[in-house]
Amino acid sequence: MNFSTKYLLILSAFSVIISGCSKGGSTPPVVIPDTTKPTITITKPSAAQIFSAGATIPFEVTFTDNEALKNYDVAISKSTLGALALKNVPTSVAFSYTRSTSGLSGKSQTITITDIIIPTNTLLQIVSTGTYNIKVNCSDASNNSSSQTLVITIN
Repeated sequence: MNFSTKYLLILSAFSVIISGCSKGGSTPPVVIPDTTKPTITITKPSAAQIFSAGATIPFEVTFTDNEALKNYDVAISKSTLGALALKNVPTSVAFSYTRSTSGLSGKSQTITITDIIIPTNTLLQIVSTGTYNIKVNCSDASNNSSSQTLVITIN
């Protein structure tokens, strides 16, 4: 190997070492935080749908997010004012339902719930009629959350 070839090899190795040891090193990757809230699409029941005592409320919802889903909850409730209870007279009882889970995974998931049953009226209790709110909440892995409310009627 001649002198010029040795010189070029040493100079190349030296420049690689110097460039690898430059002050500050490489720039770390930029981490962009996830701020996108999940979307909630309730497909069943439809808004303003009417149900009767003893009926099953069909429920289906799809959750979608740009990253990973984490959990959801569903609550059905009625805002009621205190009522006067008379002895030996059927009492009106507001129907309610709740379900929570942390079992979501992936970027999109459809949930079907088949056990939402409005109790049957009895001689001593009747289901309170009127409008009820179905509220659905969903969170993703970055703790972004969103909710959607649907109104139904029990007659």
